[in-house]
Amino acid sequence: MTDRSSSFVPMKFNIRADLFGQLSAMEEAGLPFDKALDVVHLPGSQYARVQATRKWIRRGRGIAEAGLKGGLFTSIEASLVHAATLSGSPARTYRLIAEQCARRAARVKAMRSRLIPPAVMIVIAILLRPLPSLASGSLTLTGYLVKDLLPWFGVGIIVYLLVDLVRRRKSSAPLFWKIQLDGVLPFVPLFGRVEVRRNLRDFFESMALLLEGGVAILEAIPVALETVRNQAVKHRLSQVMPRIGAGVSFAQALSELSVFGRTHACELIRTGEMSGALPRMLFRYSEAETADINRFDDTVAEWVPRLAYTSAALLVGYAVIHSGAFMPSLPEALR
Repeated sequence: MTDRSSSFVPMKFNIRADLFGQLSAMEEAGLPFDKALDVVHLPGSQYARVQATRKWIRRGRGIAEAGLKGGLFTSIEASLVHAATLSGSPARTYRLIAEQCARRAARVKAMRSRLIPPAVMIVIAILLRPLPSLASGSLTLTGYLVKDLLPWFGVGIIVYLLVDLVRRRKSSAPLFWKIQLDGVLPFVPLFGRVEVRRNLRDFFESMALLLEGGVAILEAIPVALETVRNQAVKHRLSQVMPRIGAGVSFAQALSELSVFGRTHACELIRTGEMSGALPRMLFRYSEAETADINRFDDTVAEWVPRLAYTSAALLVGYAVIHSGAFMPSLPEALR
């Protein structure tokens, strides 16, 4: 895969889950990718992606690159599909991506529904705080709208634009800034360790697919590295190939890397190399990691709304107390 650019913004998780579910079913039924595009069902607003992908297929591009350029796949999905097509049928990878997207869609939906009450409470707190001044006449309606509400409206627009800009430009950010940011991410408390594990999981799952398809290990490593999103982890893993070329085993080469601190995984890989069942051991490792990562993601999806709700309640309480709406006030003559 050479040119990885795409002008399309990634589709929503639920649409991608449905897409890869359809591709998996059609691949298992023996329908080629170009024929599958003729019957795949997507919302009308996404149909341009199918047409663009067909165009790249007609130009002789492979499944992964055509899907990426056409906007059907994200870069990581294209890398996983590319690795799977080299090893044989991508049906298993389609199914895994569909399951992952479905889980993420469910989490996003649950988190959004749980965040609605605290969001409403925050809006109430913003509206409530100036009301006593407005009622007493010390604040005019124009001042209420311009000085109190308009700034918050502007902040909301700026936040939305920044989030949208990051979402659109994330994949096209300069490599230097990606490396700097990715070098910091593994050290972020709580989330950094999961970031490393997530990238390692993708690498070893791709290695398992490739090795199971008969690809030699030195040929499989560069392809599997394309599925690693974090540039710092990718740089560390790239040191494995020269070590293997120097005559050490895969497990030994991995154990020498500082990024790879999971003894259990090294033992599984060493056992797989000795028994000739390395792909099966790598699948076993990636499945266990996927289960742990999913539990972590579920916990985050559960606690973020709780923290938001608590913060909103504190903000509302502060606004009520600070407004003085429920405080007794002395008549002007007795002050």
